Amino acid sequence: MFGLKIKEIREQSNLSKEYVAIQMEITINDYNKIEKGKVDLKLSKLDRLVKILGIKKSELFRLDY
Repeated sequence: MFGLKIKEIREQSNLSKEYVAIQMEITINDYNKIEKGKVDLKLSKLDRLVKILGIKKSELFRLDY
């Protein structure tokens, strides 16, 4: 569910997976695992991701979809 929310926000922001992966300094394969919910993000990576997406962490935990 967390990964789906990240994907939704990324798509609404018109950002590609490749762009986000590059900004996070990870591979596209590792980024795909994040969106599929197959990995746990370290706090530092989560902080970087929300900055790239231009959101607050709390937005990832809202259940409005």
